[in-house]
Amino acid sequence: MLPAHEPPCGPPSVSRRPMKYVQRATRWLLLAAAVAVGSTGQAQTYPSKPIRVIVPSSPGGSPDVLARLISAPLGEELGQPVVVETVTGAAGIIGTDKVAKSTPDGYTLLYGFNQVATMNPPLYKKLPYQPERDLVPLGLTLNLSYMWIATNEFEANSIADLTRINRAKPGTVNYASTGPGSAAHLGGLMLERMTGAQMVHVPYRGNTNSDLMAGVVQLKLDPVAASLGLVKAGKVKVLAVSSPKRLAVLPDVPTVAESVPGYEMTGWQGFWAPAGTPPAIVQRLNAAIVKVVHKPEMNKRIQELGYEPLGSTPKEMADRIHRELGEWTAILKQANITLEP
Repeated sequence: MLPAHEPPCGPPSVSRRPMKYVQRATRWLLLAAAVAVGSTGQAQTYPSKPIRVIVPSSPGGSPDVLARLISAPLGEELGQPVVVETVTGAAGIIGTDKVAKSTPDGYTLLYGFNQVATMNPPLYKKLPYQPERDLVPLGLTLNLSYMWIATNEFEANSIADLTRINRAKPGTVNYASTGPGSAAHLGGLMLERMTGAQMVHVPYRGNTNSDLMAGVVQLKLDPVAASLGLVKAGKVKVLAVSSPKRLAVLPDVPTVAESVPGYEMTGWQGFWAPAGTPPAIVQRLNAAIVKVVHKPEMNKRIQELGYEPLGSTPKEMADRIHRELGEWTAILKQANITLEP
């Protein structure tokens, strides 16, 4: 028998401590459950109002055209209008940053292209967003190829001709882009470095087709889909496509790599949401995007425009971003190219 003055189970503080831990753990579990229930409930009622999709490029460009093409049936699938808004400037930085800083509730999305996530981070010293930190992928919609097009009066008819002219008369050939650091600009820099040529870069803030057709500029690297109509109408000519192999829509047009081995410039487009968007909403949006892109009529239309339809999972998109971000970081570091936003 224990002495009457000695507690049977030791000091009171020791006996109560486990109960405090249990109470604390219980509170955390209840909080986590409440968050989970709230997220699920939010997804069940989502969307309850129109969704805004920001395209970080100029009106009428390839991303804008495809965003509008996909967003109309996407709105029907989600049961709410999907409104497309273009935000031009700084190689997609302004529009992308606007989405990255938006409320992560699924009502402000980004329809963008590979440059904003894989090229801009290593290219710009002071980028206001980091794609893998500030954005969550919703799914890839398509792959795209580029082509070098020229005014009909331009003396070169092939990349071999262009290389010869550039070497004979350095700095006399100019090419347009939608701004410093754009895919067209980087494609021009790659061509210069791989051929030893020297061309004049002419940056624009928007669409350059009118000046190209007027002969104000001589060359342009453009998505196939964006200028395929001009090519078929005979308003511009194609020197080469930048894909690794020839395209079904332009079977007689050679690749740049046939004259410049190793040259390849391809891209893709897809949807993002701000980081912190509830997983259930991400899943809801991805399911709707994939369903729309995989519809036979949409699939056919995307191919007719010169694209390859995709429709991926968020993880597949995230993995591709991570891989290509590493590749472009290495390329731009080796080339010692950086820009200011």
